[in-house]
Amino acid sequence: MRVIILAVLVSVLGTGFSQKTKTYYQQLAEISTQNSKLKVSYQGGDSIKQHKSVSASKTYVYTQLIDNIFPSWYGTEWDYNGISNVPNKGQIACGYFVTTTLKHIGFNLNRYKLAQQYSHSIVNTLCDNVQQIRDNNTTKLFNYINSKPNQLYVVGLDNHVGFISKEADGIYFIHSSYLEPVSVVKEKASISEALLSSNLFVLGHFSNNDQMITSWLTKREIIIKK
Repeated sequence: MRVIILAVLVSVLGTGFSQKTKTYYQQLAEISTQNSKLKVSYQGGDSIKQHKSVSASKTYVYTQLIDNIFPSWYGTEWDYNGISNVPNKGQIACGYFVTTTLKHIGFNLNRYKLAQQYSHSIVNTLCDNVQQIRDNNTTKLFNYINSKPNQLYVVGLDNHVGFISKEADGIYFIHSSYLEPVSVVKEKASISEALLSSNLFVLGHFSNNDQMITSWLTKREIIIKK
């Protein structure tokens, strides 16, 4: 079964394998297998089992993105028109980094159409509990994040979009950066020039969004919201 899934991923994502790319595809195959198992548990259970499946999926999606998917893209070059579908091959714009990584992990979305939306629309499409923090109020932004459990957010800025991750050792901004080093990076949010220079922060809960995680479980299509 895993071999079949890997073959499908290869055909979808492209060729040009390095050993690192092979490992990435193998990871995606393992995620697809785990998704299928969780889906069976979700669809075959009562409301209590469904709740447990969604809860387990939240943790799984968060962990896989932080530990495996995002790191595979670190160092991939940024370009305003970048649409790469393969880590460390070609260039990728900020919106495409968000939509491509989520597409790869198994969310049923159109990575092209969603990436082409305004950053605030991307957040509204993927998240719930969306907060709008204005006037470059970074104190309010970090106080809000610190008041919540560890999780993954999507954040829309004035002209940029990326992920904010609250982890055990701090808060990070993960994005395809148009500033040095002009590539996909994970940096401390408190010193990220791209984040701190924005006047507006549109911050939404992603990994703790029940509706979005259920969409991942069931492969329900994600419809773009304005």
